[in-house]
Amino acid sequence: MLIMPCAAYAQGILNKTVTISAKKQPVSEVLKNISDQGKFYFSYNSNIISGDSLVTLSPANQSVKQVLDQLFANKYQYREKGDYLIILPAAKEKVFYISGHLFDQETNAPIDYASVYSRELLVSTLTDDAGHFRIRIKDRSLPLNLSISKVGYGDTTIVINQESADLRINILQKAVDLDPLIVRYSEGESTWLGRFFLSAKLRAQSRNIGRFFVALPYQASLTPGLGTHGRMSSQVVNKFSLNLLGGYTAGVNGAEIAGGFNISKQDVRYAQIAGLFNVVSGDVKGAQVAGFLNHILDSLSGAQVSGFAGIVKKNVRGAQVSGFLSRSAGPLHGVQVSGAMSILGSKSSGAQISGAYNHAAEDFNGVQVAGGVNFVKGDLSGGQITGGINIVKNEVRGFQLAAINVAKRLHGTQLGIVNIADSSSGLSLGLINIIKRSTSNISVYANEVAPINVAWKMGTHKFYSMLMIGTTTGGQNKVLTFGAGIGREFFPFKKLGFFTELLNQNIYTTSWDELPFIYRLQTALTYKLNKRLMFFAGPSFTIYDSDGFQTENGYKTFPPKGYPNFKMGNKNMTSWIGWQGGLSWRYGRL
Repeated sequence: MLIMPCAAYAQGILNKTVTISAKKQPVSEVLKNISDQGKFYFSYNSNIISGDSLVTLSPANQSVKQVLDQLFANKYQYREKGDYLIILPAAKEKVFYISGHLFDQETNAPIDYASVYSRELLVSTLTDDAGHFRIRIKDRSLPLNLSISKVGYGDTTIVINQESADLRINILQKAVDLDPLIVRYSEGESTWLGRFFLSAKLRAQSRNIGRFFVALPYQASLTPGLGTHGRMSSQVVNKFSLNLLGGYTAGVNGAEIAGGFNISKQDVRYAQIAGLFNVVSGDVKGAQVAGFLNHILDSLSGAQVSGFAGIVKKNVRGAQVSGFLSRSAGPLHGVQVSGAMSILGSKSSGAQISGAYNHAAEDFNGVQVAGGVNFVKGDLSGGQITGGINIVKNEVRGFQLAAINVAKRLHGTQLGIVNIADSSSGLSLGLINIIKRSTSNISVYANEVAPINVAWKMGTHKFYSMLMIGTTTGGQNKVLTFGAGIGREFFPFKKLGFFTELLNQNIYTTSWDELPFIYRLQTALTYKLNKRLMFFAGPSFTIYDSDGFQTENGYKTFPPKGYPNFKMGNKNMTSWIGWQGGLSWRYGRL
C-alpha cells in the first residue's frame, strides 16, 4: 500500500497537464512557466540546453511530456526524481546507414538489382534502378566487410571503417559458368508457386547470392523477407523454422512449421509441415506434410503426405501419399498411394495404389492396384490388379487381374473377362482370350447333342478358351445349346495330333429362367488337310444335371436312351458316352 502511491507520484510529473503560450520567448522562461504550473523543478546541464534560445509554441491542456517533446523535438529523455524532472540527452541510436551508388566499371552505367550485404550481420539490400543502395548497419560492427553480388558480375568485397554516405563502387562484368548446384537451388523459386509468393526482389537476391549459405539455430517469420533473418532468410539453413504465413529459407536441418507455406532452396532434414504447401529445391530426408501440395525438385527419402498432390522430380525411397495425384519423375523404391492418379517416370519397384489410374513410364517391378486403369510402358515384373483395364506395352512376368488385360508379350498369367496379348508363353484365363501371334481355331462340327455346332477357340495350343453354340435345323427334336470351355492341343504342327477339352453348356428348353446344363469332357484326333484346315473326330463323356427340368414337346430329350441316372449329393444326374467330328480352320500367325 505504501509502494503504490509512491510509484504513482514518481510517475506523475510527466503526466501533469499544463498550458503554455510562448512567442519568441527564451527556453529558460518556458521551462520556468512549465515548472510553476506543475509545481516541480527542472534539472539540466546548461551546456546541453541553451536557455537563451527563443521559441514559439502554444500547447493547451497537454501533458508535460507532450509539451517538452514539442519544445525539444524529441531530442532528449526525461527522468523523474522526487520533485525534480531531469533532462538528459536522448539515448544514442545504435545503428547507422551506409549508402552509395553501384556502377559498371566499363560502361559507367548504374547497376540495378545488385545485392549489397554483410555476411557477418546477415543484413542486405538491393540497388534500385539508378544503382543506389542504403543499408542499415549496427555501429559496433565497424570495421565491416560489405559484399556486392550480381549475376554476370564478379563478387566484390569492400571494407567500411566509418559511417559513409554516397559511396561510389565500380564492379566488373565477368563471364560466369553457373554451377549446376546453384541452378538447382534456384529452381524452387522459379516454380509458379515461387513466382507467386516470392517477390521479385527476394528472387533476385537469391540468384545474386547463390554461393553463400550459413547455418543458424532458428528462424521466425511472418512472410518471406519479414522475419528474424530479413531478406537474407534464403541464405540461412535453420535447425528450427516457425513461419506464421510463409517462410523462405536455404534449408532445414531439424524441423520447419508454417501456417501457410514453406519454400526451401536446399535440403530438408527430418520434418517439414505446412498448412498449404511445401516447395523444396533439394532433397527431403524425413517427413513432409502439407494440406494441399508437396513439391520436391530433387529426391525424397522418407514420407510425403499431401492433401491434394505430391510431386517429386527425381527418385522416391519411401512413401508418397496424396489425396489426388502422386507423381515421381524418377524411380520409385517404395509405395505410392493416391486417391486418383499415381504416375512414375522411370524404372521403379514397389507398389502403386490409386483410386483411378496408375502409370509407369518405364519398367515396373512390383504391384499396381487401381480402381480404373493400370498402365506400364515398359516391362512388368509383378502384378496388376484393377476393376477396369490393365495395359503393359512390353513383357509381363507376373499376373494381370482385371476385366480387360492387355500385354505385348505374356510370360505369366492373365485373369479377366477379356485378355489380349501379341504373343504368349503363359496362361490367359478369361471369357475371350486373343493372342495375336498365335494359332486360334474356328471349328464347325456335329455331336450327339446338336448336329450343328460352331466353336471359337482362342489362346495358344498350350491353353485356350472356347465359346460355342449349337442347334438343329428344325424338326421335332429341336435343341439350342451354348457354353464355354478350355482346352489344350497336342502336336499342333504335326500331320497327326489330338486335343482335349472341358466344356460347360446350357440347354434351352423353352424357358430362359430354367436352363439345364451339361459338363462335357471331349477329345479328338486331328488330321491336317493343309496349313490351316484340319479334320478332327473323337469320343466324349457328358454329365447332365436333369434334376427338376422337364423337356417340352418338340424339343430333344436328354439323356439318350439306355443311360441310367445316378445321385450326386441330393441331385439326380445322368451321364453318357458321346462323340464329335468336324473341321477346324486355323487363323492367325502359323
